[in-house]
Amino acid sequence: MNGIDDFVFHLGGHEPNRTVERGQPFTVFTEDCFGGVLDSVDGKPRELAPFPRVNPLTGPFAIDGVRAGDVVAVHLKSLVPARDWGVATISPNFGVLSGTRLAPNLQPEQDEHVWIWRFTEDGQFLTTPTTDGRGELKTSYRPFHGTLGVAPANGEVRLCVVPGDFGGNLDLPDLGPGATLYLRANVDGAHLYIGDGHFAQGDGEISGTAIEGAFNTTLVVDRCAADAAFDWPRLETDSHIGVIGATRPVDDAARIALNGLIRWVVEATGLALADAHQLVSQSCTLRIGNLVNPSFTVIAMLPKSALGDVTVMDGLHAKLSKA
Repeated sequence: MNGIDDFVFHLGGHEPNRTVERGQPFTVFTEDCFGGVLDSVDGKPRELAPFPRVNPLTGPFAIDGVRAGDVVAVHLKSLVPARDWGVATISPNFGVLSGTRLAPNLQPEQDEHVWIWRFTEDGQFLTTPTTDGRGELKTSYRPFHGTLGVAPANGEVRLCVVPGDFGGNLDLPDLGPGATLYLRANVDGAHLYIGDGHFAQGDGEISGTAIEGAFNTTLVVDRCAADAAFDWPRLETDSHIGVIGATRPVDDAARIALNGLIRWVVEATGLALADAHQLVSQSCTLRIGNLVNPSFTVIAMLPKSALGDVTVMDGLHAKLSKA
């Protein structure tokens, strides 16, 4: 396994440590958000992984043949757990139900707790003892990467806990095996970062962490031509397309996502704006990625069945799925 100094804690501001070929699968190791050092219920998260050295990222990788302005397609082929356990926490003044510096209250701080979740024998579930030791909690294994992004525009350097139009800490459970994320490259080579593996997470990441875990992840990348209409990250699965918004408050993140999805439908189908607005209004789903990061994330998704016989993003999702 890598040491913590082999990872980075920002998106942007780094020279690529590797160049990857388009269309050729490659595998990387990603550490959990605590750098693998929080492995006991007695551990102290903020001592072992003090901010901002949390959420270590693997990368950046330069993508061969990509130029600034191109749209990059990143397809997640497989996520294989690198350990048989994951870790989740509740910390004082963190999480959507806690008072924070930006949303203070006069209630007592939450106590700090750590849970070590372990896989069941069949690998389909994770369990952990309750804090009083008299029972156990159980949830389904639902792997995904919380953070996947490229170097931000205009030379900006952003902390790895931040989501934005460059991707970053999106915390969307849809970003799992078989999904393709589309991002606009802001620099030649795009400079791709990945990390923040999650074994499971409910919508919103309400306690501040998922079940954080290390992965060996296989992915494959390619490019689309520059597209002036492309703005916020897009996601495609076998069954859905979606657009991701990231800002505060959460309703503005939803507006970004919905606006982007409607305009993508217009672009893909040739429908009038009003008709695309109506189709999305009657058929979409909205999913909250997180309510705890510097910006909140929302994805607006539409079933591909609502689009008819339409191919989006040059058919790259289907192509990369077969790579």
